[in-house]
Amino acid sequence: MNEKRINIMEPEIPQVVSAAQTEPKEPEVKYATITERFVALLIDYGVVFFPAQLIGGLIIKLMGPNAELWQIISVFVGINLAFILYETVLSCRDRVTLGKSLIGIAVVKKDLSGPISFFHAFLRAIGYYISAVLFFGGFFFAFFEERRRALHDFLGGSVVVQIRQKSFLEKAATNMLGMLLIVAFVAVACTQYLSGGAYYIRKAEDHLQKIAMLEEAHYSRYGYYTNDLLRLSLLSGDPVQFQRDTRKALQPRGFKIGVHKTGYKISGVARDSKRTPVYFESK
Repeated sequence: MNEKRINIMEPEIPQVVSAAQTEPKEPEVKYATITERFVALLIDYGVVFFPAQLIGGLIIKLMGPNAELWQIISVFVGINLAFILYETVLSCRDRVTLGKSLIGIAVVKKDLSGPISFFHAFLRAIGYYISAVLFFGGFFFAFFEERRRALHDFLGGSVVVQIRQKSFLEKAATNMLGMLLIVAFVAVACTQYLSGGAYYIRKAEDHLQKIAMLEEAHYSRYGYYTNDLLRLSLLSGDPVQFQRDTRKALQPRGFKIGVHKTGYKISGVARDSKRTPVYFESK
């Protein structure tokens, strides 16, 4: 008969299984890359701004030549509010924007405890515009922050994470596209900076030529030249974009259109550091 002998001097110690061994291991969090975020942002930008700009242009066109400046500004503000609303509503409470959904990323709280609130999503959307005002410097935070958080992430108390597995081909395509877009963006910015005032002067002169073409179109249609920039913007086919281009090309002060029966003279101030005057006069 086999007997189990117990040594009372050396009692058997039961094996203890630690909680760390029994609890399921949480999946590793992967933060969205800079290229993924950049591509997603451009998709969302196009989803909102392209149709909104078309609708805004149609609204101003329906207003006719008597459209007031405040009405055009209201349309411009409305387009940007649409983007803020889009980003706010689709970045909170387990929702994602179209761009982020296609890329497979989402916005969550900085402590990874869940989706951000509506208020924090609103602050985050406003952060895009603050970054733009700071010469896009807010976006460059992501290059140096450990979790790739940009300025709008700090404002919204958020971080962007990957929410699905991607194939090697999808990763490569997204990274390549994002890198090309970032390089193109930086190249354009550097070209503008290195060219000094020449770029801004040339841009202002080109815009004056566009205004001159609209003057000729107005004369052909109505039989006289006009100093009303709003009437000319309606002839451009896209008044909202025309007003936007005017603000980008010329200083807000110093722009003037002088007209007489047989011609006109357009003057303005370029956006270079020296505020160079530019002119265009009909022949």
